Amino acid sequence: MEKIRAYKGIIIIGIVIFGLAFYWYEYRPTKLKERCSAEARFDTRADSLIGDEYQNFINNYYEDCLMRFGLK
Repeated sequence: MEKIRAYKGIIIIGIVIFGLAFYWYEYRPTKLKERCSAEARFDTRADSLIGDEYQNFINNYYEDCLMRFGLK
């Protein structure tokens, strides 16, 4: 128990660093990808497109969105 008290500050810093790393590398990219996917699917500019044009628009919009948030 004494060792835990002696290293309490280091343990807290380690937990905070782990939490921030998890947020930055796992949680944030997942949420941004979901957001970009939703934006691409519900963009009204794609309503008049059909077939391959529609799919190309969606893919380009998604890639641009990821670049805008720094994931590509």
